[in-house]
Amino acid sequence: MVLEPRIFEYLRGDAEVLEKEPLIRLAEEGQLMAYPFHGYWQCMDTKREMDRLNALWEAGQAPWKSWDN
Repeated sequence: MVLEPRIFEYLRGDAEVLEKEPLIRLAEEGQLMAYPFHGYWQCMDTKREMDRLNALWEAGQAPWKSWDN
């Protein structure tokens, strides 16, 4: 996610959940945009997802690795 500093105007405090009210308000105001990405993406929200990504890395099959060595 890429956010402008103005995002802080939408947050009420540390307990605010970004994916709820702030993003809903941004969408209602036409301020929520998307960018088409054609590369590899995999969320890593759970241990299962982390284990899968680590296994790809360790097997040398990480599609996101784009450098040598």
